[in-house]
Amino acid sequence: MAEHYESEAFIYNQVPVRIFNHSFDGTDIFTSLHWHRNVEFNLTTEGRIKMNIDGKNMQLLPGDWCIVNSGELHSNHWIEPTDHFGGICVQISKSFLDRWVGEGVRFDLPGSQAASDRIRQTLIKFGEYKKDGVDDLRKMELVFSFLNLLRDNCVYETVSGEKTEHEGDANIKSIINYIDEHYMDQLDLSSVAANFNYTPTYLSRMFKEHVGRNFYQYLQNVRLMNCVEEMKEDENVRLMECALNHGFPNVKSFIQTFKKTFGCTPSEWVKQGRKAPIQEI
Repeated sequence: MAEHYESEAFIYNQVPVRIFNHSFDGTDIFTSLHWHRNVEFNLTTEGRIKMNIDGKNMQLLPGDWCIVNSGELHSNHWIEPTDHFGGICVQISKSFLDRWVGEGVRFDLPGSQAASDRIRQTLIKFGEYKKDGVDDLRKMELVFSFLNLLRDNCVYETVSGEKTEHEGDANIKSIINYIDEHYMDQLDLSSVAANFNYTPTYLSRMFKEHVGRNFYQYLQNVRLMNCVEEMKEDENVRLMECALNHGFPNVKSFIQTFKKTFGCTPSEWVKQGRKAPIQEI
Protein backbone atom coordinates (compact mmCIF):
# COMPACT_ATOMS: atom_id res chain seq x y z
CA MET A 1 0.00 0.00 0.00
CA ALA A 2 2.82 2.41 0.85
CA GLU A 3 4.44 1.72 -2.50
CA HIS A 4 1.15 2.58 -4.26
CA TYR A 5 0.94 5.99 -2.59
CA GLU A 6 4.60 6.79 -3.23
CA SER A 7 4.16 6.17 -6.97
CA GLU A 8 1.38 8.76 -7.34
CA ALA A 9 2.38 12.01 -9.03
CA PHE A 10 1.60 14.49 -6.29
CA ILE A 11 3.20 17.90 -6.88
CA TYR A 12 4.18 20.02 -3.92
CA ASN A 13 5.45 23.60 -3.59
CA GLN A 14 3.87 24.70 -6.84
CA VAL A 15 1.41 27.59 -7.11
CA PRO A 16 -0.27 27.78 -10.57
CA VAL A 17 0.26 31.55 -10.71
CA ARG A 18 3.06 33.78 -12.02
CA ILE A 19 3.42 37.25 -10.49
CA PHE A 20 5.43 40.13 -11.96
CA ASN A 21 6.11 43.54 -10.42
CA HIS A 22 6.96 45.85 -13.30
CA SER A 23 8.85 49.15 -13.32
CA PHE A 24 9.89 50.50 -16.72
CA ASP A 25 10.85 53.84 -18.20
CA GLY A 26 10.59 55.25 -21.69
CA THR A 27 11.12 52.88 -24.58
CA ASP A 28 11.55 49.91 -22.23
CA ILE A 29 7.76 50.07 -21.82
CA PHE A 30 7.24 47.65 -24.67
CA THR A 31 6.18 44.06 -25.27
CA SER A 32 5.73 42.78 -28.81
CA LEU A 33 2.50 41.15 -29.94
CA HIS A 34 2.18 37.65 -28.47
CA TRP A 35 -0.25 35.19 -26.89
CA HIS A 36 -0.25 32.40 -24.32
CA ARG A 37 -2.63 29.93 -22.72
CA ASN A 38 -2.47 31.54 -19.29
CA VAL A 39 -5.12 34.11 -18.38
CA GLU A 40 -3.47 37.42 -17.52
CA PHE A 41 -4.53 40.28 -15.24
CA ASN A 42 -2.69 43.60 -15.49
CA LEU A 43 -2.89 46.47 -13.00
CA THR A 44 -1.24 49.85 -13.53
CA THR A 45 0.07 51.26 -10.25
CA GLU A 46 2.22 54.15 -11.55
CA GLY A 47 2.44 56.17 -14.73
CA ARG A 48 0.60 54.90 -17.79
CA ILE A 49 0.77 52.38 -20.60
CA LYS A 50 -0.95 51.64 -23.91
CA MET A 51 -2.19 48.10 -24.37
CA ASN A 52 -3.62 46.32 -27.37
CA ILE A 53 -5.79 43.30 -26.57
CA ASP A 54 -7.49 41.35 -29.33
CA GLY A 55 -7.19 44.30 -31.72
CA LYS A 56 -8.52 46.88 -29.26
CA ASN A 57 -6.31 49.72 -28.02
CA MET A 58 -6.61 51.13 -24.51
CA GLN A 59 -4.68 53.39 -22.16
CA LEU A 60 -4.25 52.28 -18.56
CA LEU A 61 -3.67 54.88 -15.84
CA PRO A 62 -2.94 54.27 -12.12
CA GLY A 63 -5.69 52.07 -10.69
CA ASP A 64 -6.84 50.75 -14.07
CA TRP A 65 -6.69 47.02 -14.69
CA CYS A 66 -7.49 44.71 -17.59
CA ILE A 67 -7.91 41.05 -18.50
CA VAL A 68 -6.18 39.11 -21.27
CA ASN A 69 -8.07 35.88 -21.87
CA SER A 70 -6.36 32.68 -22.94
CA GLY A 71 -5.13 32.81 -26.51
CA GLU A 72 -5.76 36.52 -27.08
CA LEU A 73 -3.13 38.44 -29.00
CA HIS A 74 -1.83 41.35 -26.93
CA SER A 75 1.01 43.85 -26.69
CA ASN A 76 1.91 47.00 -24.78
CA HIS A 77 3.70 50.20 -25.62
CA TRP A 78 4.72 53.54 -24.16
CA ILE A 79 2.48 56.51 -24.96
CA GLU A 80 5.33 59.03 -24.91
CA PRO A 81 9.05 58.09 -24.94
CA THR A 82 9.43 59.95 -21.62
CA ASP A 83 6.79 57.87 -19.82
CA HIS A 84 7.17 55.82 -16.66
CA PHE A 85 5.16 52.70 -15.94
CA GLY A 86 4.74 50.63 -12.81
CA GLY A 87 2.39 47.70 -12.58
CA ILE A 88 1.49 44.22 -11.42
CA CYS A 89 0.89 41.30 -13.77
CA VAL A 90 -0.74 38.08 -12.56
CA GLN A 91 -0.93 35.06 -14.87
CA ILE A 92 -3.05 32.07 -13.86
CA SER A 93 -2.78 28.62 -15.39
CA LYS A 94 -5.54 27.95 -17.94
CA SER A 95 -5.92 24.30 -16.89
CA PHE A 96 -6.17 25.37 -13.24
CA LEU A 97 -8.96 27.84 -14.10
CA ASP A 98 -10.71 25.17 -16.17
CA ARG A 99 -10.67 22.87 -13.15
CA TRP A 100 -11.96 25.36 -10.56
CA VAL A 101 -14.03 27.95 -12.43
CA GLY A 102 -15.23 26.08 -15.51
CA GLU A 103 -13.75 24.67 -18.68
CA GLY A 104 -13.41 27.20 -21.47
CA VAL A 105 -14.68 30.08 -19.32
CA ARG A 106 -13.75 33.57 -20.47
CA PHE A 107 -13.64 36.70 -18.36
CA ASP A 108 -14.74 40.30 -18.73
CA LEU A 109 -14.48 43.37 -16.49
CA PRO A 110 -17.14 43.37 -13.74
CA GLY A 111 -20.18 45.61 -13.99
CA SER A 112 -19.94 46.52 -10.30
CA GLN A 113 -17.49 49.20 -9.15
CA ALA A 114 -17.30 47.51 -5.75
CA ALA A 115 -16.24 44.21 -7.39
CA SER A 116 -13.72 46.03 -9.55
CA ASP A 117 -12.21 47.65 -6.45
CA ARG A 118 -11.97 44.30 -4.65
CA ILE A 119 -10.20 42.71 -7.61
CA ARG A 120 -7.82 45.69 -7.79
CA GLN A 121 -6.94 45.26 -4.12
CA THR A 122 -6.38 41.54 -4.64
CA LEU A 123 -3.98 42.23 -7.52
CA ILE A 124 -2.11 44.66 -5.25
CA LYS A 125 -1.92 41.91 -2.63
CA PHE A 126 -0.42 39.55 -5.21
CA GLY A 127 2.28 42.15 -5.87
CA GLU A 128 2.99 42.49 -2.15
CA TYR A 129 3.23 38.71 -1.78
CA LYS A 130 5.77 38.65 -4.61
CA LYS A 131 7.93 41.28 -2.87
CA ASP A 132 7.70 39.74 0.59
CA GLY A 133 8.29 36.13 -0.45
CA VAL A 134 5.10 34.88 1.20
CA ASP A 135 4.87 31.09 1.54
CA ASP A 136 2.91 29.00 -0.95
CA LEU A 137 0.06 28.22 1.44
CA ARG A 138 -0.75 31.93 1.84
CA LYS A 139 -0.46 32.42 -1.89
CA MET A 140 -2.91 29.59 -2.59
CA GLU A 141 -5.32 31.11 -0.09
CA LEU A 142 -5.19 34.35 -2.07
CA VAL A 143 -5.53 32.46 -5.37
CA PHE A 144 -8.76 30.77 -4.34
CA SER A 145 -10.14 34.03 -2.96
CA PHE A 146 -9.36 35.60 -6.34
CA LEU A 147 -11.07 32.75 -8.21
CA ASN A 148 -14.23 33.32 -6.18
CA LEU A 149 -14.19 36.99 -7.17
CA LEU A 150 -13.76 36.07 -10.82
CA ARG A 151 -16.46 33.43 -10.79
CA ASP A 152 -18.98 35.72 -9.11
CA ASN A 153 -18.24 38.89 -11.07
CA CYS A 154 -16.23 38.38 -14.26
CA VAL A 155 -17.42 35.28 -16.09
CA TYR A 156 -18.32 36.24 -19.64
CA GLU A 157 -21.77 34.93 -20.51
CA THR A 158 -21.68 33.77 -24.13
CA VAL A 159 -24.78 33.89 -26.28
CA SER A 160 -26.05 30.49 -27.35
CA GLY A 161 -24.09 29.35 -30.39
CA GLU A 162 -21.43 32.05 -30.02
CA LYS A 163 -17.86 30.91 -30.57
CA THR A 164 -15.51 31.29 -27.63
CA GLU A 165 -12.72 32.34 -29.98
CA HIS A 166 -12.90 34.79 -32.85
CA GLU A 167 -12.93 33.19 -36.26
CA GLY A 168 -9.51 33.42 -37.82
CA ASP A 169 -7.59 33.64 -34.52
CA ALA A 170 -5.49 30.56 -35.25
CA ASN A 171 -4.65 31.84 -38.72
CA ILE A 172 -3.63 35.32 -37.62
CA LYS A 173 -1.35 33.78 -34.97
CA SER A 174 0.35 31.70 -37.66
CA ILE A 175 0.81 34.84 -39.76
CA ILE A 176 2.24 36.77 -36.79
CA ASN A 177 4.70 33.93 -36.15
CA TYR A 178 5.65 33.91 -39.83
CA ILE A 179 6.36 37.67 -39.84
CA ASP A 180 8.35 37.45 -36.62
CA GLU A 181 10.52 34.74 -38.19
CA HIS A 182 10.92 36.37 -41.63
CA TYR A 183 10.81 40.13 -40.94
CA MET A 184 14.41 40.41 -42.21
CA ASP A 185 13.28 39.28 -45.68
CA GLN A 186 11.63 41.41 -48.36
CA LEU A 187 8.08 40.85 -47.11
CA ASP A 188 5.05 42.68 -48.38
CA LEU A 189 1.29 42.25 -48.04
CA SER A 190 0.89 40.39 -51.33
CA SER A 191 3.66 37.86 -50.70
CA VAL A 192 2.49 37.03 -47.18
CA ALA A 193 -1.13 36.78 -48.32
CA ALA A 194 -0.13 34.40 -51.12
CA ASN A 195 1.87 32.27 -48.67
CA PHE A 196 -1.33 31.71 -46.65
CA ASN A 197 -3.66 31.48 -49.68
CA TYR A 198 -5.43 34.78 -48.93
CA THR A 199 -6.10 37.79 -51.06
CA PRO A 200 -4.22 40.94 -49.96
CA THR A 201 -7.55 42.65 -49.23
CA TYR A 202 -8.69 39.85 -46.93
CA LEU A 203 -5.37 39.70 -45.09
CA SER A 204 -5.36 43.47 -44.63
CA ARG A 205 -8.85 43.36 -43.14
CA MET A 206 -7.93 40.43 -40.86
CA PHE A 207 -4.86 42.29 -39.62
CA LYS A 208 -6.81 45.42 -38.77
CA GLU A 209 -9.46 43.43 -36.91
CA HIS A 210 -7.18 41.20 -34.83
CA VAL A 211 -4.01 43.28 -34.44
CA GLY A 212 -5.42 46.81 -34.31
CA ARG A 213 -3.02 48.15 -36.97
CA ASN A 214 -2.39 47.46 -40.62
CA PHE A 215 0.07 44.93 -41.99
CA TYR A 216 2.73 47.45 -43.00
CA GLN A 217 2.64 49.23 -39.61
CA TYR A 218 3.10 45.93 -37.78
CA LEU A 219 5.94 44.78 -40.04
CA GLN A 220 7.82 48.08 -39.71
CA ASN A 221 7.36 48.04 -35.95
CA VAL A 222 8.82 44.53 -35.69
CA ARG A 223 11.82 45.63 -37.74
CA LEU A 224 12.25 48.82 -35.74
CA MET A 225 12.16 47.21 -32.30
CA ASN A 226 14.68 44.58 -33.36
CA CYS A 227 16.95 47.40 -34.54
CA VAL A 228 16.51 49.17 -31.21
CA GLU A 229 17.43 46.01 -29.30
CA GLU A 230 20.62 45.71 -31.31
CA MET A 231 21.39 49.40 -30.69
CA LYS A 232 21.00 48.85 -26.97
CA GLU A 233 23.26 45.80 -26.94
CA ASP A 234 26.02 47.05 -29.23
CA GLU A 235 27.27 50.60 -28.73
CA ASN A 236 29.36 50.36 -31.91
CA VAL A 237 26.57 49.29 -34.25
CA ARG A 238 26.37 51.18 -37.55
CA LEU A 239 22.92 52.38 -38.53
CA MET A 240 23.11 51.25 -42.16
CA GLU A 241 24.09 47.70 -41.25
CA CYS A 242 21.52 47.58 -38.48
CA ALA A 243 18.72 48.81 -40.74
CA LEU A 244 19.50 46.46 -43.63
CA ASN A 245 20.07 43.45 -41.37
CA HIS A 246 16.58 43.86 -39.91
CA GLY A 247 14.65 44.20 -43.15
CA PHE A 248 14.53 47.93 -43.86
CA PRO A 249 15.09 48.62 -47.57
CA ASN A 250 17.42 51.53 -46.75
CA VAL A 251 18.58 53.63 -43.82
CA LYS A 252 16.28 56.51 -44.78
CA SER A 253 13.23 54.28 -44.23
CA PHE A 254 14.66 53.22 -40.87
CA ILE A 255 15.25 56.81 -39.70
CA GLN A 256 11.77 57.90 -40.82
CA THR A 257 10.15 54.99 -38.97
CA PHE A 258 12.31 55.64 -35.90
CA LYS A 259 11.36 59.32 -35.84
CA LYS A 260 7.66 58.58 -36.25
CA THR A 261 7.74 56.11 -33.35
CA PHE A 262 10.15 57.83 -30.94
CA GLY A 263 9.57 61.44 -31.91
CA CYS A 264 13.27 61.94 -32.67
CA THR A 265 16.05 60.64 -34.89
CA PRO A 266 18.40 57.87 -33.70
CA SER A 267 21.12 60.48 -33.09
CA GLU A 268 18.79 62.57 -30.94
CA TRP A 269 17.72 59.44 -29.09
CA VAL A 270 21.36 58.84 -28.18
CA LYS A 271 21.92 62.44 -27.07
CA GLN A 272 18.87 62.26 -24.80
CA GLY A 273 20.58 59.47 -22.90
CA ARG A 274 18.63 56.50 -24.23
CA LYS A 275 21.81 54.61 -25.03
CA ALA A 276 25.58 54.85 -25.23
CA PRO A 277 26.84 56.42 -28.49
CA ILE A 278 26.38 54.53 -31.71
CA GLN A 279 28.12 55.13 -35.01
CA GLU A 280 26.35 57.13 -37.69
CA ILE A 281 26.80 56.12 -41.32
